[in-house]
Amino acid sequence: MSKKRIIAIILAVVIIIGGITVSSISALVSAMFNNQGIGDIDPFTEQVEKDGNSQHRIAHLTLNGEIMSGGESGGLFGGGEYNHEAFLKQLDKVKNDDTVDGMLLTVNSPGGGTYPSDEIYQKIKQIKKADKKVYVQMEDMAASGGYYISAPADKIYAGPQSMTGSIGVIMSNIDYSDLQKKLGIKENVIKSGDHKDILSSSRHMTKEEKQIMQSVIDDSFDRFVDVVKDGRHMSESKVRHLADGRLYSAQQAKDNGLIDEIGYKQTALKALSKDIGKDDPEVFEYSMDDGFFSSIFSVKSSIDGIKNDVKQLKSAIHNDSKAKPEYLYEG
Repeated sequence: MSKKRIIAIILAVVIIIGGITVSSISALVSAMFNNQGIGDIDPFTEQVEKDGNSQHRIAHLTLNGEIMSGGESGGLFGGGEYNHEAFLKQLDKVKNDDTVDGMLLTVNSPGGGTYPSDEIYQKIKQIKKADKKVYVQMEDMAASGGYYISAPADKIYAGPQSMTGSIGVIMSNIDYSDLQKKLGIKENVIKSGDHKDILSSSRHMTKEEKQIMQSVIDDSFDRFVDVVKDGRHMSESKVRHLADGRLYSAQQAKDNGLIDEIGYKQTALKALSKDIGKDDPEVFEYSMDDGFFSSIFSVKSSIDGIKNDVKQLKSAIHNDSKAKPEYLYEG
C-alpha cells in the first residue's frame, strides 16, 4: 500500500472520529440548552457605556467580521469575531425593549452570505417599525453585505478613512479538471439531470451553465439594488450606476449619497441623541463575558463552528463544490 493511500486513510479516520466526537458534544450541549427551558434564558448582560436616563436609552451594537450563518465564523479555522445567532438575538432584544429609543450599529465587515445579511436587514427593518431610530457608524470597512445591512438606517456615518460600497454579488468555485487530468484522476458522476453537478470542480463549466448561474446572481443583485434604492431613497438607475462592485472612500460615498455624514462614533451618538429627542440618554451594549449561561451559549457556538470546519474539510477531500452567492468584498 502506498504512503499516499495510508495518509488518506488516516486522515479520513481522523475526520470521522472528529465528526462523531463533535456531534456528540454538540448534542449534549443542545440538550443542556433545551432542558427545562434553558434555551430561553437570556445569555446577555448589559454594560453601560455612558450614564444617563435609564428610561430613554441607546443600544450600541457592533458587527465585526464576515457575516456568516450559525457558528460558521468560529471553530478551528475561522476568526470567531462574529456570531450570527448571538447578533440576531441582540437585535430582537433592542426591538422588544421599551426603554430603548434608538440603536447605534457599528459596522466593520467585508460582508458575507446573502441569506444572513438579509436576516439582519429584516431585523433592522423590524426595529424601525417599532418606532426606534437606527444609526450606523462605519469603521474600517462596511462593504457589500456590510453596506446591505447599513442601507435601511435612518442615518449612516463613516469615519474619514472608512471604505464602503462594493455593491454587488459574487460566487466562485475552483476548476481542478486540468490538474486532475495531468495526475490521471477521473471522477465518475451519476446524475439525474444535465445540470445536477453544475458547479463541479472536476470539469469545465459550459456556456449554458454560466448563463444559469448568472441568472441566480442577477436575482440576488436585483435584491441588493432594491435594498439600497429603498434605504437611501435613490432612483434605481443611480443605484445601478454606483453598483459596479467598486469600493468608495468615505468622501466619495458621501458625494454619491451612499452615506449621510463623515464622523466617528461620538458624533453619531450625539446626533442620534438629538434625533430621539433626549439630551442625556443612557448608552449601553450587550456582553456575554460573564455568567454560566453565556458560557454555555459560547461553547455551543464554538462547537457549531468546529462542526462546520469538519464539514468543510470533508468537502475539500471529496472535491465537493460549496459555492454560493455572497454579498462579499474579496480584496
